[in-house]
Amino acid sequence: MKKILSLALVLAMLLSMASVALAETGVDTTSVEKGGVQFKGTVKIGNVMAETGAVSAVGIPYAQFYKLFVKYINEVWGGVAKDADGVGYYLDHKTYDDGFNGQAGQNFINQLINDDKVFSMVGNLGTWNLIASQNDIVESGVPSVYWGTGADAQRYDKAEGNERFTFPVQPVYGNEGRIMLLRALNMPKIPDSGVESVKKIGVIYSADDSGTNIYKGAEAQYNLLEGEKPEIVYQMANTASTDELATAVAALEGCDVVIIGGLQSVYPPIYTAMQQNPKTRGIPVIVSYVNVALAYVPVDYANEPDASDIYGGAWVIIDPAAQTEQQKAELAEFTSIVNWGLEKGYIPKEMADVLLGAGAAYAMSSYIALKVFMTGLDRIAAAGKEITREALLEAMESEPIHVPISSSVDYSNGARVGLAGIAFAKYDKNYTNINAAFVTVDNLRSIEELLGK
Repeated sequence: MKKILSLALVLAMLLSMASVALAETGVDTTSVEKGGVQFKGTVKIGNVMAETGAVSAVGIPYAQFYKLFVKYINEVWGGVAKDADGVGYYLDHKTYDDGFNGQAGQNFINQLINDDKVFSMVGNLGTWNLIASQNDIVESGVPSVYWGTGADAQRYDKAEGNERFTFPVQPVYGNEGRIMLLRALNMPKIPDSGVESVKKIGVIYSADDSGTNIYKGAEAQYNLLEGEKPEIVYQMANTASTDELATAVAALEGCDVVIIGGLQSVYPPIYTAMQQNPKTRGIPVIVSYVNVALAYVPVDYANEPDASDIYGGAWVIIDPAAQTEQQKAELAEFTSIVNWGLEKGYIPKEMADVLLGAGAAYAMSSYIALKVFMTGLDRIAAAGKEITREALLEAMESEPIHVPISSSVDYSNGARVGLAGIAFAKYDKNYTNINAAFVTVDNLRSIEELLGK
């Protein structure tokens, strides 16, 4: 009898060990109750952001809304991947602050993979991290849903192997460079642009990945132009000092429109240097979509009547006049989450003002990252499947995914190119509503649409 009991215990232990071994990394199917809500298990995600350092004006609203939204998902929605009975998985997350340092970010990402053992990365922030860590993530096979950057290192026209676990959403900089060049050519068609014809275009860009990819995209599109072409000037700006930028900006004299390729730390000093030069002051500029936010507008110059108008891509449509009914509903949901966090005491009034004001564009990026990831999990639950990385891959590739307050992204056939279309927005020097500082002057258009195809 004792032998039978012993064998039974051994068998039970082996079965228990087997079930643990077969469980997906980052997924625990043990039911748990938290805050009075019953969950069928736990899904663990992670990311690396920059709440300190040179881009903290991006990282703080990005990270603060992310953390708040995870609370909302668990406490109000009852988790993720809910079954037919409405019971979902608790969404656990681990976030690290890299201080705008790629090496630190790479270390943290490897910690998330090897020590924290997350199921998926969701919403890693920044070009500096993508360049440092994409190879590590691909090698590990950990899904990476939404990078807070448009760096081309996440782009795969036909992803293979573990590359397929990368799911970019934002437009990649190479495509954006092409679109920026076409937008520059189309400036005479934009109401009140003040540009009657485009005979000379300037492209001034930073030496880092973001700037060089925008430059390469613009150059590629310029070389594809047929017929008579305008003159084009390319100028690298390998500094953030407005005094040192004076020489670089001088090369832009006589341009009808200037493309500024670079991140938030680059564009303001270039713009400022342009305004300090009487021969470049007032030339309209087109900036990257990552800079279309009030937080980085150099208002000391930009609000002056004769200063250069600022245009840029808008992949998130926050201008109410340009929104669809669905986009309006999604923006209302975003706003309600912030107000919920304020009422619950999870964020102070000052932070709520940032998330709904100057930092709204970056906070909305976190909203989008988590919603896109949740779409994949919801598809898994609807199919009655276990949550695994392979199941997530199948779900994400099965059909296009709606991107909140934007359009959609299609991962079928290994395509990993992010959103193809970007709207066009303009900074309103006389804005009275902080949420309407940028107005949409042309709707979402792809490269093909801008070419009239």
